[in-house]
Amino acid sequence: MTKSFLQQMAQRAGKRRSNIIVALDPASNKRNLKQFAARTIDAVANDACAIKINFHLLLPLSSKEISEVTRKAHHHGLLCIADIKLNDINNTNEVALEHLSKMGFDAVIANPFMGTNTLAALTKKAHSLGMGVIALVYMSHPDAADGYGLQVGSDRMYNIFFDRAIKARADGIVVGATQIDVLKEISTEKKKLKVSLPIYSPGIGAQQGDARQAVECGSNYLIIGRSIVQAKDPAVALHQFRLLTSFSAP
Repeated sequence: MTKSFLQQMAQRAGKRRSNIIVALDPASNKRNLKQFAARTIDAVANDACAIKINFHLLLPLSSKEISEVTRKAHHHGLLCIADIKLNDINNTNEVALEHLSKMGFDAVIANPFMGTNTLAALTKKAHSLGMGVIALVYMSHPDAADGYGLQVGSDRMYNIFFDRAIKARADGIVVGATQIDVLKEISTEKKKLKVSLPIYSPGIGAQQGDARQAVECGSNYLIIGRSIVQAKDPAVALHQFRLLTSFSAP
């Protein structure tokens, strides 16, 4: 039986003894992007469990070039996550998933703002394609509070999104490593509800998020981009981040 994305992530992380996902976010003036992606994957392959690709590469590269990048990552045993914060009607979501699947992605990050039923339909479609869905519960940038922290009735938007992710049977959630209070709250609620929903935390390094603190507060996977890929030696930078965390399988 084919393993789910949730199972594959836990397996890869356990095998590598690493919970770090490298975001391939080149500088805006970077040239030869496919070569950049290939070199970075070669450099981080032994110390990461997955890579994340967003519009830094998805827009300038062709689908063929993206497929070559994901094949290289898979050759090194890394899973591939498409960070497009998908948020649309069912038909558009399905078309997007089909294209991402053909390009070799193992999971997609989606925005629960689309609603519980639409998110559930997205997750069902993704699972039928052998992909996972990671729901965006709280972003890492300072203005995230303007949306994800909004008071909605007696609750906060991020709690509503967390609840939607559970009901939709998503494979994980995103909570920024810079949002420590929210991270603690969600982690505590996870334990209370006894749900297996790994937390993926971006914002480490360049956005001042602390790797060790994030793990201590409930992060299962750390998403790190610029501090690694724009370092003089990405392999050394990644290894240093690994030393900051004590790995434990989600």
